[in-house]
Formats: sequence, structure tokens, C-alpha cells
Amino acid sequence: MPGARAHDLITVVTGVALAPLTYSVLIQSGVAPDVALANTGVLVGAHLLSGIMFSPDLDLDSRIDDRWGIFFWIWRPYMWFVPHRHRLLSHGLVISQLLRLLYFYTVVLLLLSGGAWVLARVGIVVPDLPRRISNTLLGLINEHPRESWLFVIGFCTGGAAHTIADWLVTGGIRYLHRMGFRVTRDYSDHDRWQAPRQRARSWGR
Repeated sequence: MPGARAHDLITVVTGVALAPLTYSVLIQSGVAPDVALANTGVLVGAHLLSGIMFSPDLDLDSRIDDRWGIFFWIWRPYMWFVPHRHRLLSHGLVISQLLRLLYFYTVVLLLLSGGAWVLARVGIVVPDLPRRISNTLLGLINEHPRESWLFVIGFCTGGAAHTIADWLVTGGIRYLHRMGFRVTRDYSDHDRWQAPRQRARSWGR
């Protein structure tokens, strides 16, 4: 399978390719040029966000979760419970992307709720942030349905580009093997990337 850098390049290239296509479709749908440009930015931005930060390879300890910095640990439960390269939950075309988005949203709400509970125990009352965030998000969806759909579509295409690339490489290698060609490069460990220095925080590998 392609490595992390190759997947990043695929994500960027497919995002660039989607930009004129999305803009043209919006213009033909009667959307004003300036609005179509902004809407195109929403889809392409979601595509890049999904492919680079919410990659399907978040289902294991890899270079991808390093990108979350000190917040890498929020993906540990996801890694433990989602089988790597699962065709539905991890490396699917739609459901797996939405699952990661829902997982992240749930984790954020749980962390905010837990933090508010701890502060309340010491006499500090904070606003009900989970409820406010949920209401704000629902309000944005209701007020901007087209932009919301474009974000979801872009988020799905970002992860799908990764998955399709994996499928093409895997299928291509199998096809070459059947034709008698020998592929000497080993892609089996592509997503267990390690920095030159040993990472001290690699739990449960």
C-alpha cells in the first residue's frame, strides 16, 4: 500500500482535481460565482482535513496520529476497537469516514462534560459547553444545508481517496503475481511508520 507521504500527495492531488469540478457543478446549479467559490473551498477543505488528519490509518499507531500532537491519545480507543483495514469501519468509502467524525465529536463532548464535572466538584461552575456546541452545530446545519452537505461529501471523498489507492495497489500486486511478475518491494508495513527515534508513547502495539 502507498506510504503516508504518498497518501498525502494523493489527497492533495484529488482535492485539487475536485475544485474545478465542484465549482462547475455549483455554477450550473445556479449558485452565484462568489458563493460557489466559497462552497468549493468548503468541500476541498473537508477533503484535505479528512485525508490528512482523519486518515483511515488512524486505526493503528502510525505517523498519522502523530499529527495530533499531544492529543494523539484520543484515538487510542478507536485503534483498540476498530480492526485495521476493516472494509466497513476503517477503510470504507462512506461509513468509516462518518464514524471517525462522529467518534471525534463524541470524544470532544465527553471531555468537556468531564472537565465541567471536575470543576464543579471544586466549586467552579462553567457553562454547559457540550449543549452549546451541539446547538451551534445544529444551527449551522439548518442555516447552511448546502455547505453542510458539501462538507460531508468532501470529508467522505478525502478518506475514500486513501481507501481506493490502497485497493488499487493491493489489486495491482495480486494481478502482477497472477501474471508471473514478482514484486520485490514490501508494502505490508507501510502504515506502521516509525520516526528515526523510537517513540516512547507507542501503547498497545
